Amino acid sequence: MRTGKQMQALLRRNTKHGFAKRGNKARLYNIWVRMKQRCFDPNTDDYKRYGGRGVTICEEWLTFRYFHWWAVMNGYEDNLSIDRKDNDGNYEPGNCRWVSTSTQSRNKSNNHPITFRGEMKTLAEWSDILGIGSSLLRYRLSHWDIEKAFTYPIKGGKREIAAIATH
Repeated sequence: MRTGKQMQALLRRNTKHGFAKRGNKARLYNIWVRMKQRCFDPNTDDYKRYGGRGVTICEEWLTFRYFHWWAVMNGYEDNLSIDRKDNDGNYEPGNCRWVSTSTQSRNKSNNHPITFRGEMKTLAEWSDILGIGSSLLRYRLSHWDIEKAFTYPIKGGKREIAAIATH
């Protein structure tokens, strides 16, 4: 476990790189700073969900130039955000990727996968496939068995269960 002084040093480390205020680099720099705060600064709101759970950052990414190089070489774009494939894993090249907001929201630790007819997906994914709003689907699942919740026709609308077979 690092001391408070060590964590503060990590947060300040390598800030003299010239990337803080140049176009899209400013956004990437801010992503890097927030990542370090989540992992190393106990005064940050998100710390307990990251650093407080033992999530850390690989040694090479503590230097912005290396993180920047990895980001550019692995598909960084201004409309994407960093995502850890394994929510219990660290920020490191083999566990991170750049994804859209909708993809990232489906890879959260509070998502509960739902298996229906042998396929496992999040509620949001099933909602998209079935054409049922996520709130209605959540309500149905809390009151009905999964078969009825997924196959019962929407009042005033049409929906084909065959859509599941095509996904």
